[in-house]
Amino acid sequence: MATASASTSGSCAPQTPNIPLRRLVSRNSIFKRSTPSIVSTSSTTTTLPDYSSFPLPSYDSLSINTEASLLPSPASIQNFAATSALQIQTQGKAAISFPLPSKELEIPIIDPEDEGTGPKYLSVRAKRRSGSGVLMQGDTQVACTTCAFGLGRNPVIRIGKTSPSIEDQDGDLMEVFDEEVDEFEMQGKSLLTRTITFNSPKWGTFEWRYAGRRERALADPSGKKSIHNLLVLEKVMGKGESEQRIKVAQLIRSEETRTPGTRKSCAGNGGRLEMCLSGGGMEEGILVDDVTVVVTVLVMLKKEIDRLRAIQIAAMSAGGGGGGC
Repeated sequence: MATASASTSGSCAPQTPNIPLRRLVSRNSIFKRSTPSIVSTSSTTTTLPDYSSFPLPSYDSLSINTEASLLPSPASIQNFAATSALQIQTQGKAAISFPLPSKELEIPIIDPEDEGTGPKYLSVRAKRRSGSGVLMQGDTQVACTTCAFGLGRNPVIRIGKTSPSIEDQDGDLMEVFDEEVDEFEMQGKSLLTRTITFNSPKWGTFEWRYAGRRERALADPSGKKSIHNLLVLEKVMGKGESEQRIKVAQLIRSEETRTPGTRKSCAGNGGRLEMCLSGGGMEEGILVDDVTVVVTVLVMLKKEIDRLRAIQIAAMSAGGGGGGC
């Protein structure tokens, strides 16, 4: 009788497809075990399984885990709580301009809680064409930077109190150190990223990197999503699987914090530098001093200007060479 019904092609009655429903259920990763067939083959009675016995996933937990997995270093983000802040006041370089060095020879770094006493630090260059400069705290030079424009020229940082600076034969400032110096280079991590690393003999290994959109959103306490640029400084300890990172500082540039009169398209403009220089819950003691943070973030701003100048020079060269036959 079953053979006769299968061979009848003109019947208008709908036929039940011979597909085991347990195969459809087992494809879903939610169900971890085999389930009974919804339609019993030994009887004409339809039986339904107890769906309440199936374990269902927690979609809230899935979304949280997915969010955290997209962040570069969630531990450093969660443990960071700023204990001090400085305002870096520099105009930087406009996107539409000639490929010339910045006109600013002095960059004040101000303590927002003590603005009446003047800048806490002052970055000084001897002349416009020079990328090198010194960091002053009052009348005392606490650090100096040797920079040159061009590829393959890593900035060299020297940190330590010095005697009053003198000028060499070229007119550049020459420092005379009074105490032991912490000296290191700042170099790019790779050609495909703007991350800059440095290894301080005194404090260890650090990285300055640019945060992505999700991390900028987490760093915005107001929830306005106004942070358009976030520079993050992390201390790196260990290598490979044992590597740990502690976020010690961040430079926030938003509508509220960037230097007045600048646009978000400007390169090297200033903003609010937030710091947490203590253990951060992972180790005790001071992780780095504020002089190291300030002088290295100023190098990051200078690199932004140099990068923009290189793009402008390339654009002008391409435009000038486009009229050939």
